[in-house]
Amino acid sequence: MIERKSILLLLALAAFALVSVPGVIFNDAVKKYFSFMGGWNTATIKLSRLNSMPPTRPRRERPQEPEQPELRFVRFSIKIAGAREVKIAGDFNKWNPDALTLVKKPGSYWEAIIPLPPGKYKYLCRIDGAEVLDPLNPDTDTEAGRKVSLLTVK
Repeated sequence: MIERKSILLLLALAAFALVSVPGVIFNDAVKKYFSFMGGWNTATIKLSRLNSMPPTRPRRERPQEPEQPELRFVRFSIKIAGAREVKIAGDFNKWNPDALTLVKKPGSYWEAIIPLPPGKYKYLCRIDGAEVLDPLNPDTDTEAGRKVSLLTVK
């Protein structure tokens, strides 16, 4: 029977062999890598393209954008008791009554706030489907043979 001491010695020798062989291979690989890096000479590399930028084209001038008009916030407010729906149709929304619906506020007031550039605008109120002049605006004008309210935005 082999002694216990010799078995441990053989296991230690086998472990040393298993550890040292990869270490030697790794050491050779590291030496080859650093010898390769030490022999690198950048002068032997040939350029694959020119070291200059392509010629630039002169920039085209953009056309001057027209100045945008300054907008004013205009409040449309109407006091109508018992109305179910109030809309505004005018030349600022191409006379489309569905484009501007007023919101009901306390005290039978209906109102909306929209941005408009300065100028004169013709409009009509549509209260429950019937077109009427704005009762709070005395200024009027004619549009397509009918009397309409006139709003001046300054």
